[in-house]
Amino acid sequence: MNIIRYSKTGEFSQEILENAKDVVIAIDAHSFSAHSVTLPRMSHSKAVKAIPFALESQLLDDVDLLKFVITKSLTQNTWDVLVIAKAILTEIEIQLLKVKCRPVAILPDFMLLPFSEGSVHYLEEDGLITFRSDDNKGGCLESKIFHTLFSDSNLVQADFSYSAKTAVNIQISSSQEGLSHYLSSWRIPMAIALVVILLAASQIWLKNNELYGQLSEYRINNEKQFRNLFPDVERIVNIRVQTKQQLSKKLAKDTIYQNDLLTKLSSEVFPNSQANKIIFSNQALTVEVSK
Repeated sequence: MNIIRYSKTGEFSQEILENAKDVVIAIDAHSFSAHSVTLPRMSHSKAVKAIPFALESQLLDDVDLLKFVITKSLTQNTWDVLVIAKAILTEIEIQLLKVKCRPVAILPDFMLLPFSEGSVHYLEEDGLITFRSDDNKGGCLESKIFHTLFSDSNLVQADFSYSAKTAVNIQISSSQEGLSHYLSSWRIPMAIALVVILLAASQIWLKNNELYGQLSEYRINNEKQFRNLFPDVERIVNIRVQTKQQLSKKLAKDTIYQNDLLTKLSSEVFPNSQANKIIFSNQALTVEVSK
């Protein structure tokens, strides 16, 4: 991983080659202020909105001119906050865009030092000490001041190295282009797939409409036939059930009519017998009786 430092004077530690890959931009710790903010329990999205106003009295610049890098602390309801001027990030972005470089990460240089609980890792250069004192905290101090503030027994000398597990990564537009650049080669296949899906969906929609039209036509024809057969029915609710009901009523009426006729024949023609069947065949009417 190629670590390129960005100084407080606005200079890169080395030239960035065009389309350079595996680049990490480490911004000088002097450009940051580190804070811990305790808030009522809330989501990250709400904390992002609340923290700038919670820190407003501690900051020299207007909050609209600052970038707030917020991470959840291990302490309950506490947030670790790194603050940097947006102008610095804008300048870095301009330089990166010139050489078409999409860095893996942009972060404070002290975040490239290792961290272990109870220890302060540091790197000394030209009388200045860059240090990391907590998971998301650190800074840069003159050597004398640093050794006054921290006990030598807790100090561990280290060097810069990048780990993908680092929680802090400042996102700017040029660093976010990586995903779109990766997806660019898939744009045409994705567009074709989208067109195919839309065509398939359109065909399904058209077929469903056609079937729905046929179903409506069948339903209308069935209702017409039902009304022709059973004109006394005023309202059609369930044509299948109502058809069964009407046929049952018709059969019951036919049975009653036939029984009434046989009873009348028995009483008038065969007083001592019971007519149980009438047969009309070859122009002859035959009545079967039982004694």
